[in-house]
Amino acid sequence: MVDVDPDDPRIPARPLWGLVILSLPVFGVIAVFIAYGIMWSLGLSGRAASGEPVELAFEGCAEARALLEARLQDMGLSEGEWSDTVGGFAVRTPLMGDPDVDGTVPDTLAMPGALEIRGGDEVLATNVDLSDATVRLDIFMVPYVLLRLHEDAAKRVRDHMRSDPRGQLRFWVDGVDVGWQSNSNPVALGELELSPNASEDVDEQDRMQQVAAWSVVLDHAPLPCDVRPVR
Repeated sequence: MVDVDPDDPRIPARPLWGLVILSLPVFGVIAVFIAYGIMWSLGLSGRAASGEPVELAFEGCAEARALLEARLQDMGLSEGEWSDTVGGFAVRTPLMGDPDVDGTVPDTLAMPGALEIRGGDEVLATNVDLSDATVRLDIFMVPYVLLRLHEDAAKRVRDHMRSDPRGQLRFWVDGVDVGWQSNSNPVALGELELSPNASEDVDEQDRMQQVAAWSVVLDHAPLPCDVRPVR
């Protein structure tokens, strides 16, 4: 082996710009992880309600009020003041201050939230099998609802997916087929990924609002009776 003296003037020095170019991928990866962390933190914390207080009234049974209270709190609107009304209940709360978002709040709160996870014609899991529903972003910042199942349902779904690896699960919410997941999708046991059925003209903001609504509703569902917003 020949010993090389790094101070030998005959060895050309690597130019500084070359070192910078070589280091760019490293800094790029670090920047991506920092950006993802910021987005994840903002997604968890949300933003404070900045709109004027309004009254939202609903017709429905008294037993449904607790679930609507929990849904409102998940939306970040936990300062609402609730009261009973004839045939229902009402809440006075500030909203987000965005007309497009605020207009969807009453209908989102009143969604029954009946969930069915189907494999073909078989219902593999429903709300009683669901332990948690949250929003998650994938590596491309695409949002979806992460559904976590109890152990028995998780095994039942896993066995079905293994028996039909080329098939898919279908997600039904309130009697509507809203999304699917391939049986070959490698996710952790007991976790499912609900994304809205894709279309060519999908709007990313609409997608985020739909995913956020499902996560709030399914985390506190189903309602014990029909609830209707009072316009």
